[in-house]
Amino acid sequence: MAEILKTEALVLRKINFGDSSNIGSFYSRDLGKISAIIKGARSPKSKMGKIADVLNRVEIVIYKKESREVQLISQIDLVSHYPSIKDDLDKLKYASAILELINEFVLENETNDKLYRGTTKILDMINANSQPLFLFSKYFIFFINQIGFEIEFEKCQSCEKQLNGKTKVGFNYEAGFYCPECSNDHLISFEFSAELFELLICLSSKRNDCSLNDNYLKKIVIFLEKFLIYHMPEFKGLQSLKMF
Repeated sequence: MAEILKTEALVLRKINFGDSSNIGSFYSRDLGKISAIIKGARSPKSKMGKIADVLNRVEIVIYKKESREVQLISQIDLVSHYPSIKDDLDKLKYASAILELINEFVLENETNDKLYRGTTKILDMINANSQPLFLFSKYFIFFINQIGFEIEFEKCQSCEKQLNGKTKVGFNYEAGFYCPECSNDHLISFEFSAELFELLICLSSKRNDCSLNDNYLKKIVIFLEKFLIYHMPEFKGLQSLKMF
């Protein structure tokens, strides 16, 4: 028997289905990532079809049946369409990368209220802010922690010496960070200058006084991409960052 459920969600993507419908992929607060049919969405008169645009934040009512993989949407209402993001290519690039991370790494029907709230919060901030690369970098670290690949910054993985962002460090994708001395005795996958490591620590905290050096921020994003590729070889990097 089907349940009628209401939840807030982000529209991740949609594809054509049949003559006039769409199948949408949604990341929802209460149901996790789900797929659902929007009947008649491609009709010019369809209000639901216009609202279910990629990147929109919506409230949906679905008929959910456990025995089927694709659910049925009966109602969609708009919460936000992020106009500033859609009018700015730089903002759109990083917002699209956020949706790509959700698409790639979040499992169907796996709920995570903290991840959902963090995702909508950062999209709100990108929409209202002029620093999308900085905000995306902070989100990327948060996302990696939420999917179970938390990176430990506090101590050397060999001698357990405290690391404080004042010296260069080395990173091994399997083991973690090494102090300068221990780096000489271990395989290093990625080298961090003192300034770059200090930025990484800042981005992982709640501080808002991090360096806005775009070159350093881009290096952080590249490092995080390579970290995910190492642990999930089927991931080929964020295509959204190459398209814009």
